[in-house]
Amino acid sequence: MRSGISELDDGRLEFISRSDFLFDNGGVINPLVLAYECYGELNAAKDNAIIVHHALSTSSHLTSTEKNPAKGWWQEMVGPGRHLDTNQYFIVCINNLGSCYGSAGPDSINPATKTKYRTDFPRVTINDMVRSQKLLIEALGIKKLHAILGNSMGAMLSIAWMTLYPNDAEFLISISSCAQAYPANNANRFLQRDITKLDPAWDEGNYHFSGDLQGFTTARRLGLLTYRNWTELNNRFVNKAGRESIEHYLDYNAEKFTSKFDCNCYLTLLDAMNTFNLADENGNLTEAFKDIAAKSMVVSVNSDILFTPSQQLALYDGLKNAGNDVTYINHDSIYGHDAFLVETAAFGKYISDFIKA
Repeated sequence: MRSGISELDDGRLEFISRSDFLFDNGGVINPLVLAYECYGELNAAKDNAIIVHHALSTSSHLTSTEKNPAKGWWQEMVGPGRHLDTNQYFIVCINNLGSCYGSAGPDSINPATKTKYRTDFPRVTINDMVRSQKLLIEALGIKKLHAILGNSMGAMLSIAWMTLYPNDAEFLISISSCAQAYPANNANRFLQRDITKLDPAWDEGNYHFSGDLQGFTTARRLGLLTYRNWTELNNRFVNKAGRESIEHYLDYNAEKFTSKFDCNCYLTLLDAMNTFNLADENGNLTEAFKDIAAKSMVVSVNSDILFTPSQQLALYDGLKNAGNDVTYINHDSIYGHDAFLVETAAFGKYISDFIKA
């Protein structure tokens, strides 16, 4: 089969490149496969495209479609007349390299062995993800994006994209993210990794099913605690028991996640986040950001304990000091890091107002 794009039964599209894809850390795969979804129509000038970069645990499925009516992770954000208006824009969401929803990663088949890559999949960086997606966008014939935006890990890709390809978009939006891995975030991901690997059932990555891994489920419980603000959790579950307790909340959501997300892919993505750093050895971001031509917006959440407002301000300051035209918003919410998933009306207005400016 030659390189190209094909449509899958559920409406996803599949980009296949038959050239060797080289990773930052020296690994190689062939073919490179990326699953993605599109919403709206690409105009004749091919200048109305917006890339939405998804967070670690989500996929390319932004909103329901005729072929895939399942609710998307940004269901109310994308569609005709919505904040990401498909009457006006061509929205592209690409499943990240290393993930497990159709793109190449530890859970996909190694053509050399006819078995899953598992831990033999090359070590992935955020820049690797961006460079793979650049190939797809070029295959679509898009030379200039209207906007590029992301949430959490997804915004790491958006920011990195504009450092690698500084003239590729008119607008850059980063929501609840950062320009480099921070020690507290690394510590949390380090604990999740070790909890997972200490489970004998992980078996050096040769397990049968992620949902059977108690270590992975426990690690995900730990991760879930950082997605909401502890004050909100305390108020929500105080004096609650049974199905309304914090224990049930953590168990239900962790088990739901690990039953559908591959463990090796999860560890791969955690590692990519841990090694992300656009700053120089002195912590300076000016050099990385100096050529970014896009008008930028950094959106923080005042109750976010995962990517704190101080991290957002550091990103904002880095862009501003590099001479970028950058706006900062500190969103007031009780929902912590998950606010962009919960309060879509507010975040949608930030985005739609900005990309019309």
